[in-house]
Amino acid sequence: MNGLHDALDSVRTRQKELEVYASDSEIAVELKQQFATRHVDVVSRSLAGQKPPGFAVLRTGNGDFLAALGLDRFEALISPDVLPPWEAETTDTDLTELFDFLENTLFSSYDRQQMLAAAREIEERAWRTGTGTLYTGFQTEAALSAQTDVYERLGSHHDLSVVVFLREDWDTPLENVTVVSNVAMELGVFWFVIFDGGSDGQQCALLAEEREPGSFYGFWTYERDLVDELVAYLESTYRHP
Repeated sequence: MNGLHDALDSVRTRQKELEVYASDSEIAVELKQQFATRHVDVVSRSLAGQKPPGFAVLRTGNGDFLAALGLDRFEALISPDVLPPWEAETTDTDLTELFDFLENTLFSSYDRQQMLAAAREIEERAWRTGTGTLYTGFQTEAALSAQTDVYERLGSHHDLSVVVFLREDWDTPLENVTVVSNVAMELGVFWFVIFDGGSDGQQCALLAEEREPGSFYGFWTYERDLVDELVAYLESTYRHP
């Protein structure tokens, strides 16, 4: 891996089709806006006369069935509530099934609230595991400043190590958090949250490029090899070049 774009490119080659079966056309339009990319073909199927909300089917580019999921499960990511990782168990909202369904599926226009919700899913897994290392790219000093309380608490939790990256200089020491600042352009463009899995094999990663202000293009994955590649790249490029 020569850069974070390489990870995006590796997922982009896995063509998929998302079939949306809905009686409400607005749901299909919303999902088409968020998932229609060169990698994902979003197809709307009518469910006239059927009760909402409908369901979605994910297929390979060859049409092979991968998974199906009720459209009501998408609401938690379309209009998400964002809670700290340690409060995830106190809510009825569970993104795990949705994340499993959409793994390695490129999204095309997530806003900051949706990105925070996706990031929390990975942070919560790191919190539950309590070991390993969590790597997060914050892009800017302002973005890190808004999350310092959360990340200092993550860094003090059991044996979990926390490393954060940003392109701008950072002069304020953080308790139990390693801060890496570097002038590399990709650190100002990519928002990433990567958990190496600790000792329990819980590897997961979120990687997204900010292609327009406040609009992100990317994916999340549970693939061990891909997560290991991302971790190795960050370690060799920014921590131990």
